[in-house]
Amino acid sequence: MKKFLLLFTIALFSLGCDNNENDTPPTNLPELSETATYKVTFQGTWSSSSHPTEYPSNSHFSGVIGMTHNQDTSFRTVGQLATEGIKIMAETGGKGTLSSEINSIIEDGNASVLISEGGLSTGSSGISFEVTVDKDYPYISLFSMIAPSPDWYVAIENYHLINEGAWVELITLQPMHYDAGTDSGVSFASPNAPTTPQEPISIITSSPLGNGEMVNPSVATFTFERIE
Repeated sequence: MKKFLLLFTIALFSLGCDNNENDTPPTNLPELSETATYKVTFQGTWSSSSHPTEYPSNSHFSGVIGMTHNQDTSFRTVGQLATEGIKIMAETGGKGTLSSEINSIIEDGNASVLISEGGLSTGSSGISFEVTVDKDYPYISLFSMIAPSPDWYVAIENYHLINEGAWVELITLQPMHYDAGTDSGVSFASPNAPTTPQEPISIITSSPLGNGEMVNPSVATFTFERIE
């Protein structure tokens, strides 16, 4: 009798194990596709209403420049000295030197795509362009000069387009607002005043754009919408 009860108990235990295995939901996520293509919308939100202090009638943004890259590289940011390419972009909107710096990163194997697109003709206009991102280079960085200005710019830095094992489908980001630390002008119309020695990149906090702590509201947004 004891032997019979033992066998019966083992059978019930085995049946219970089988049922648990069948009821367990799959935990494997769909395999991440090799690439994802995004429609990127750069939208200016800078106007006399949003930022009335000394608002320049010719407000605009320089051509967008950036890259898709891996986690092993990034452009200098707060507390670091701007590269020559960042300096020229922030002061004049020029992209040539920064393009060369990005191409060097591509040659080193840490970036995949140089992004070079148009700018915004007014502070409240917008443009859209497409970017294809590789899963081996899933980060994106973008820059544009706030113009006119001494050396101010907006930046999306090292944004990871993969979240929890899947490509981001749709997101709108507010960029950082930076002072490149290369010109000591304090207003939109300030004459050139090279900063010597060069100072580290800093977050814009003071007037005419800042409120003492930051730039709020943002002067622009970047929206990433996956289309493929």
